[in-house]
Amino acid sequence: MTETKGTIFIMDDDLALQAVLECALRNAGYDVVLAPDGLEGLQLLETLKPSLVLSDVMMPNMDGVEVFQRIKERLQDDGIPIIFMTALSRKPWFADLEAEGAVIIQKPFDIDQLLEMINITLL
Repeated sequence: MTETKGTIFIMDDDLALQAVLECALRNAGYDVVLAPDGLEGLQLLETLKPSLVLSDVMMPNMDGVEVFQRIKERLQDDGIPIIFMTALSRKPWFADLEAEGAVIIQKPFDIDQLLEMINITLL
């Protein structure tokens, strides 16, 4: 059995984007765990130790920013990077997230560029 490069945890309510990301990441050698919103994502993160978290900003039940605020210390302590995906235009509060260690990418984005960013981040 082939060893994986790590586990990528994706939180996004866009099921089509989830499917595209899951396929691309699995083909790149990663395991993938999915959550449709921040609330379920937060519950899964109680037991899951991913290599990287990939989260939408705007989701039902609990948005990505609230999830990040609740788990950022654990992520930082465990060295788990988080990348936010958003269709929002640049907001002043993005700088606060980035200062706390998050990376923010604008939707739509190129899957290959995202994979390259993930590979570099997890080196």
